[in-house]
Amino acid sequence: MSTTRLMILGLVRWTQPVHGYDVRRELLSWSADRWANVQPGSIYHALRKLTEDGLLREVATEQVGARPARTTYEITPKGEDEFQNLLRGAWWNVEGSVDPFFAAFSFLPALPREEASAALRNRARMLRANNESLQAAMDSGWMSGASGKPPHVTWMWQLQMARAEGEIAWCERVAGLVESGESYLPANAVWQEGWARFGEQIE
Repeated sequence: MSTTRLMILGLVRWTQPVHGYDVRRELLSWSADRWANVQPGSIYHALRKLTEDGLLREVATEQVGARPARTTYEITPKGEDEFQNLLRGAWWNVEGSVDPFFAAFSFLPALPREEASAALRNRARMLRANNESLQAAMDSGWMSGASGKPPHVTWMWQLQMARAEGEIAWCERVAGLVESGESYLPANAVWQEGWARFGEQIE
């Protein structure tokens, strides 16, 4: 939730006064649902909650024809303080992201080796395809200054790609270890009774 608050407060601060519709559209254009976990369906709810908390204020509500009413928002002094705290907290601290893959990988012995290695290599392929897509977007000029995208957005994409390259190399290396028959257990380790059926997969 803190990331969503940071993104919405920052965007309102940057473009105010701004309609909630434009906040949602801009965040989707940034693909914030992919790298910041800002879910499209949560944006309007977050705007209302930030307003209830006194971090945003409603400037006006307009309705054109049969369209749904659109509310315009601005950031409040309290919201400015919250934005600055969240911003600097994110800049100066290192926090691990929650990735369901870590939970799944902790049960590696529950999968047959063939399936585990195939899944790892497939993960590497998907990450590589995403990197190729990002690189194609940058090569096409879509991220250039002429498109209105600031240069630091390109740098952010490059960071995402660099992280993915590290994971691609890790997936392929571990897939090789799995395929080679490398033991999943340290020497002299003893399975607890409840893990017996998992142990069958590794011997």
